[in-house]
Amino acid sequence: MNHNLEQIKQDYQNIKVPDSLKQKMEDSIKQAKSDMEREKIPARPGRRRNALFQSWIARGCAGVAVAALLLTILVNASAPIAYAMEQIPVLGAVVKVVNFREYKQQNGQMEANIKVPQVRVGDENGEVMEHASRALNGRIQDYTDELIAAYEADVKASGGEGTQAVDLDYEVVTDNERLFSLQFHQTVTMAGASQSEKIYHIDKQTGNMVTLKDLFEEGTDYQALISENIKQQMKEQMEQDDSKSYYLEMDTEEWNFQEIAQDVDFYVNDSGRLVIVFDEYEVAPGYMGVVSFEIPAEVVESVVKEGYLGD
Repeated sequence: MNHNLEQIKQDYQNIKVPDSLKQKMEDSIKQAKSDMEREKIPARPGRRRNALFQSWIARGCAGVAVAALLLTILVNASAPIAYAMEQIPVLGAVVKVVNFREYKQQNGQMEANIKVPQVRVGDENGEVMEHASRALNGRIQDYTDELIAAYEADVKASGGEGTQAVDLDYEVVTDNERLFSLQFHQTVTMAGASQSEKIYHIDKQTGNMVTLKDLFEEGTDYQALISENIKQQMKEQMEQDDSKSYYLEMDTEEWNFQEIAQDVDFYVNDSGRLVIVFDEYEVAPGYMGVVSFEIPAEVVESVVKEGYLGD
């Protein structure tokens, strides 16, 4: 028991506090104290006083299960903190991968291993947001059903005598205050291997699915800004490393990379930067594999909506 509590404490202390949330919490506690002094709200007896609890709050933030557990303890232990919590704005939806099913087949030298996650979108009260959950899970289901159908069609066409391996795995690539992003990694191996990515996003404030366009102010030419920066990065990489090659300044104009599509894959990394992801062969020869480009903040700062990217 003591070991488990110590582990919980360590996990809690390692949670990074967003400066904005920390300030809101501290301001709320100060305001609560002032309000309670005026209203003569009594503190709850039999507990250690506020200084200890404030120091805990300054070292963590709500957002994962262990933090939620400790915040529950804090709220029940101190009237000022319980009162202050009521003053803090809603943090938005909580999105979690709750389980997955696995499609596994082997037909001679042909096999498929496709993981299909199920995601639950919950509001700030822990209640499941059915519409948002159905929307995201529906997209995931359509995507994975298409892969399964393609594999089964290949098996049928080859009479089970072909050589092929289809693998699909996933990971959470963004889980910050605003966005939850689930990335799928697909590899199809025959004579060689082909890789592709697919990323789905939920706005945790609204519970709605979002695309790259939703991150930017309406009417702005975000595609041109991002595309020009990517071209610049491509040129710099090729100048610095002879092994790198991109579809730029090629003899056949139609092969040249011009501009990102509206449905291009992307995610926001731990530094709050936008990362654009291209499938194998999309903007470079196959040996380059899947390639990605981190977009500097200053490139899009004039057109991005507040709250989606870091400073």
